[in-house]
Amino acid sequence: MPALLLTNPRAGLGRRRFAFKGATDHTRIVLGEQELPDPSRHDLIIVEGGDGTLQRVMTALLAKTEAPALPPIAVLPAGRTNMSAADINRHRRFRQCATALHAILDGASIPPRAPRLAPTQARPLVKVCDGGGNSRYAWFFGLGAVCSGIRRWGSRQPNSHLGLDLRTAWAVLQEFRTPPRQQLISYNGQSRQVLGMMATTLNRLLFGSRPYWDAKPATQAGCTMHSTWVFAEAQGVLRRSLRLLCGDATLAALPGFQSGEVTGLQLDFDGLYALDGELFQHRGPLTLSLSEPIRWLPL
Repeated sequence: MPALLLTNPRAGLGRRRFAFKGATDHTRIVLGEQELPDPSRHDLIIVEGGDGTLQRVMTALLAKTEAPALPPIAVLPAGRTNMSAADINRHRRFRQCATALHAILDGASIPPRAPRLAPTQARPLVKVCDGGGNSRYAWFFGLGAVCSGIRRWGSRQPNSHLGLDLRTAWAVLQEFRTPPRQQLISYNGQSRQVLGMMATTLNRLLFGSRPYWDAKPATQAGCTMHSTWVFAEAQGVLRRSLRLLCGDATLAALPGFQSGEVTGLQLDFDGLYALDGELFQHRGPLTLSLSEPIRWLPL
């Protein structure tokens, strides 16, 4: 099948790991150096990079093409952080994903040793729209401690993806230390001081964590976003961090912890927000909703 390979040579820990350097039957575009072609002219889109690369690619693709017109999308985990690819590909490593992808391109319908899944899965992204009508698309949206943690580790250069993931998790958790930093957020008509917040269509985050509870069966079909809030009145957040990462539903009985499934959120705040590991400065209203389902190819 003719495929479109979108690669980011600046992704990852300084490594250039193009999976299809010698491929002649497929179109390879180096992001940042070449203009994106019409994606509807290809049977498969392959994104080689990390979380930030995937966020930028999907935003660019959906600005050019409606979601139903996009071909299936496969993600090769080649970035500094690969949380999105890990959830899509059931935590398979780059080499395993590249081998499976080669098998698919050679005509195999299901990759060797792949999970027993349908060839493609329809799952939505989080659509983030500002007051000016500009939209971005990502798997993960975060506020408060999430942004502070990302900013804390952003300038570090660890030697491995595991080291980066550990730094990321630790930096975010450290933001819940005493005295905690707070961010005033207005959402769905009420204003609260927030320590941290996330909304995502991923089922698993770093290290397979699942920091949300009361997930409904429809969530697995991509009908809602997981949403978790930690408000200023929450006590002992750092001490309860393991329970939070595991999605312990008993936290709902404590002041300051809230989680649930939503199809959209109306926010209003001044400050930073995070999309798939990248930070954006914002002022005013912001709307979170679900994109139309997009076909993903698990590797």
